[in-house]
Amino acid sequence: MPRSRQPPSVDYVTRTRELPVNLLFLVPFILLYELCLLASRSPVENAAGAWVKTLLSTLGRNGLLAVGLLVCGLLCVIVLVRLREAPRDRGVYGGMLLEGLVYGALLGVVAKVLASRFALGHMVPLAVTDGMEGLRCTVEQLGLALGAGVFEELVFRGLLLLGLFTLLRHGIGTDRVTAGLVSIVVSAWIFSGYHHWGPGGEPYVASVFAFRFWAGVALGGIFLVRGLGIAAFAHGFYDVLVMVGR
Repeated sequence: MPRSRQPPSVDYVTRTRELPVNLLFLVPFILLYELCLLASRSPVENAAGAWVKTLLSTLGRNGLLAVGLLVCGLLCVIVLVRLREAPRDRGVYGGMLLEGLVYGALLGVVAKVLASRFALGHMVPLAVTDGMEGLRCTVEQLGLALGAGVFEELVFRGLLLLGLFTLLRHGIGTDRVTAGLVSIVVSAWIFSGYHHWGPGGEPYVASVFAFRFWAGVALGGIFLVRGLGIAAFAHGFYDVLVMVGR
């Protein structure tokens, strides 16, 4: 007896949450970010991306090469496996792009409304871009803004939020809703605070911190419900909108 097929809408939602789909969706944006760094020769790099590279650099040259080969091999395997799924993936990546555009366009409005109890005078980019002040808004800078969102989502949602959720849900045995809410709030708090850390951090302003916190809450919700790829693209697209609107 043939297996019953899922309705197209359900199948789309399920597939956009699969790890291979999200990895393939994000690879072009990470490559774009790196190419823009090389093309613009900018000394400015997203802090989250710099952290990832610094962590990898501790492995040494041979270790870094091994990790690079491992990642490339993993991506090749994923691509080969996904070739068999290509007919079913038709429209999935386009839908993810569309969702990311919509969520990114609404992100600033949602965060501003949620932070309305604080004196929020203007919209601010989620990425640290102080070092880019005075630079012309070029294709390279737009690529940097988009890639910055991807790296920050990889760190704060893909690693931190998911790690907290897994610990609470499977390590401690907390119910799904509580684990989700706690991990979203904690990761959003750290996400907002990291913009003010270190000598290159921004001066603390309560309204700015609140705006980024609520943006982090919204992105955390998107991550848990719709997956890493859509959350990362929404974040990056928002940063692009802010940069273009300057």
